[in-house]
Amino acid sequence: MSFPVEIEKVFEQRSERVKSVDLHPTEPWILTSLYSGTLCIWNYESQVMEKSIKITESPIRSAKFIVRKEWIIAGSDDKFVRVYNYNTMEKVTEFEAHEDYIRSLAVHPNRPFVLSAADDRLIKLWDWEKNWLCAQIFEGHDHYVMQVAFNPIDTHTFASVSLDSKIKMWNLDSPNPDFTLERHSKGINCVDFFTAGDKSYLVTGSDDFTAMVWDYQTKTCVQILEGHTHNVSALCVHPEFPIIVTGSEDGTVRIWQATTYGFEKTLQYELGRVWALGSMKNSPQIVIGFDEGTIVGKVTCSRSWEPSS
Repeated sequence: MSFPVEIEKVFEQRSERVKSVDLHPTEPWILTSLYSGTLCIWNYESQVMEKSIKITESPIRSAKFIVRKEWIIAGSDDKFVRVYNYNTMEKVTEFEAHEDYIRSLAVHPNRPFVLSAADDRLIKLWDWEKNWLCAQIFEGHDHYVMQVAFNPIDTHTFASVSLDSKIKMWNLDSPNPDFTLERHSKGINCVDFFTAGDKSYLVTGSDDFTAMVWDYQTKTCVQILEGHTHNVSALCVHPEFPIIVTGSEDGTVRIWQATTYGFEKTLQYELGRVWALGSMKNSPQIVIGFDEGTIVGKVTCSRSWEPSS
């Protein structure tokens, strides 16, 4: 059964190419990282830029808030991870983390850990309480590792996706993957977790123009989301509403039901290719990063997630 989903645009900012977006959980801030090597914090309520800092001449493909430390962390094509205090914008640390472009960062929800993934085919676990010690190196992909994501149900585990067309599940104690999922016919760019009812799922987006929903406990693909006409470059499952949001190099954002997998609508903002999507708990917002800027939309939906039994 279909249900209405509306996305009201509440913020639009033109900029150079946006490679990642993140939402602050308590402030009306979005963090954007740009291909030009700049980090920006925008206030989507007042519509003003709170902070901006050029940290490198290289593209910054991933940047995240670490709110419990009042930090932002960024990974870039110059192979460095850099950390800044987001109040003062003073640098906390920087270190060379990989031997090639850094594609993705993931911050552990409660432990002092950050995962980084890169074109050197490696994933690394960093512990900031041990002076950014590399606590584990995860090996197994045969091509660039495009994104990593912690499992919110079991935060000792995480998923990775790669241009080798494989999805791998890992736990923090082992350098080797627990298992691998394969079905996409081309490289995979993005991954997210979600729970529907009592079951947990993965959703992945690929250069084969599709997104796929996986029951990773049975290791099966349960749905293929078809409709984009170019690479699926970004996706997220909204924590507040049962919708899957996919973004593509075709310039569109598509909304799908996360329970029936039915297609709901296409959004087009004429800002070029989509490179990043973000949402968070306790917020109706969704953030979209494009070739030419950033959009924040407010989601209204007649349905919310059913509580797990």
